[in-house]
Amino acid sequence: MKHFQNEKERLEALVKSFPEVFRKYPQTVSQKQAAEICKVAVKTIRKWEKSGNLPFIPAVNKLVHYHKIRLDDLLSCLYIKECRHDSESLYMKKLKQFYVHKYKDYPEALFVKDIVVMTGYAKTTVVNWMNNERLKGYNKGKIYRTPKKYLIDFVCGSYYGKIKSSKG
Repeated sequence: MKHFQNEKERLEALVKSFPEVFRKYPQTVSQKQAAEICKVAVKTIRKWEKSGNLPFIPAVNKLVHYHKIRLDDLLSCLYIKECRHDSESLYMKKLKQFYVHKYKDYPEALFVKDIVVMTGYAKTTVVNWMNNERLKGYNKGKIYRTPKKYLIDFVCGSYYGKIKSSKG
């Protein structure tokens, strides 16, 4: 994985991020177990293997051919997919710097209309983020506000990183 300096650091981050998975599953898993862990279809696991994003070990049991997937390789793939980077990592620091610079001309206290312009998402989406407490802020009646620092933390976070834009 690109975001770690060594194997030890990578394994520590994976155990910290996925402790329940390490307790529940063996060191190598099947495609079906991998799909269960990642909450995707087995077909998606095969696609990740075929594309080279997920390493596997070919195996044979009598006449049945199957793939063994190392749990740490699977979780490394999932770690990147879910944007679970350590908030103190160089990657996250650079990402935060990028958004601080990008949003420098906006006021410190933002209205929903500001966030709509800044993120490109609809007003209802932004209000939903605030109502569901994904984006920290406060409201008086129907007037929602959030500090710019909270928006930057939000756009650098794992939830925002997983959103698929409808704009392509």
